[in-house]
Amino acid sequence: MKVWIAAFALTAMAGQAAALSCMHPDAVQTFARAEAEAGSYYLLYGTLDFDASKQPQGVVNKERNPAPIPATFAGFALDKSGFNTAYSTTLNLQPLCAGPWCGTQTPGTQSLFFAKVDGDQITVEASPCGGRIFSDPAQAVLDAMTACINGNYP
Repeated sequence: MKVWIAAFALTAMAGQAAALSCMHPDAVQTFARAEAEAGSYYLLYGTLDFDASKQPQGVVNKERNPAPIPATFAGFALDKSGFNTAYSTTLNLQPLCAGPWCGTQTPGTQSLFFAKVDGDQITVEASPCGGRIFSDPAQAVLDAMTACINGNYP
């Protein structure tokens, strides 16, 4: 009987995990989408420091989009020569949810961030399917962003 209960529990969890089907995000496609949007973006490469306990934990049913989390960015901003401009700022990490799944980020993880700028407010969205945050990007991804900002899409 215990084996059946464990098998049922594993099947139920696998069903929940498989219910959210995401396409693997592509930084070049994200760059093109951001460029086509009405707003402005900073492309940042570095780390965020924030209180990870403020992120949604587990399956979320009540809050579709939790409150933004204050964060500090330290690293580099993209310009036409690459990620060569040292940059640090405060910003908001905005977890986004799709059904019960919410996006998260690990503090201190070297990442590429598409940070939306609205007046003096800077926001990085953490989606459950990714697409605005690329953790531990390969040098080829960073080089592709430099090519994109110079109008040379790889």
